[in-house]
Amino acid sequence: MQIEQELILSEKRDFSDVLNASFRFIRQEFKQLYGLILTYTIVPLIGTSLMAVFYSTDVWQVYFNGLLNNTPDIEMPNLWMYGLMMLINFISYTLIIGITYEYMAMYNKHGRGNFTTSDVVRALGKDFIPMMGYNLLIGIVLVFAFMFFLIPGIYMSVPLSMIIIVKTVERNGFSVNWGRCFKLIKDNWWITFAIILIAYLIITMASMVFTIPMAFYGIIQGITLAQNGSPEINTVALGIFSIISTIGSYLLYVVFYVVIGFQYFNLSSPNGSKSIMDKINQIATSNENQA
Repeated sequence: MQIEQELILSEKRDFSDVLNASFRFIRQEFKQLYGLILTYTIVPLIGTSLMAVFYSTDVWQVYFNGLLNNTPDIEMPNLWMYGLMMLINFISYTLIIGITYEYMAMYNKHGRGNFTTSDVVRALGKDFIPMMGYNLLIGIVLVFAFMFFLIPGIYMSVPLSMIIIVKTVERNGFSVNWGRCFKLIKDNWWITFAIILIAYLIITMASMVFTIPMAFYGIIQGITLAQNGSPEINTVALGIFSIISTIGSYLLYVVFYVVIGFQYFNLSSPNGSKSIMDKINQIATSNENQA
């Protein structure tokens, strides 16, 4: 029965099927995938949330005091703290996207239940530094592309959104992976753009749920400022709201990465699905494990 419910990743899908299969994959693998992500990202995510609280508390306190004196101003940022926050955020992002795609690559290669979380962690350990390099380089390319050439920036962001999953599954060098991304979206740019856009909008709207406490806190601070003229920023409450917002948003974006992963498998499956021999091998492996 479990074999009949197996979700095949390398399969040709249309627009709605890519989204539906992505959400089904999340539901099916939620415990294992999110358990793994939380294990390795919860500490840096909480750390960067608390750093953001202490950083923003000083900035907003200066601003509120300036409002009271009719001289609103923003405190110059502490570049060391800001840089450390960005570094931890970057590491957290790479961990989340890396674990997600290593997990999908293992699932696609071995089948459901035929690999362990230790296998995923070992694979990530080998790929983590190169993934950081990929993310940094692609980030720089896209920043300049958007800054100077808006339309080329939009165009390039679609194929390059797949470069980590391409690297993880196909395991080629950077130049080959770069070319592979553009080859995959040839004649499929608009459908890929639409899938990415819809997924992004869905996740962005869903993530607003986690920002509601922070928004209410900001409203209360504004009312306090208007009524009393002396706002007191509660760092404990702000810290809790910041942790909820940060962790909730990051974990929701796992769905976004899964959608991109499914579109990659869709575009890389010109024959419609995994070969019959691949499916037979997965079934045989699964039977051996059950035995």
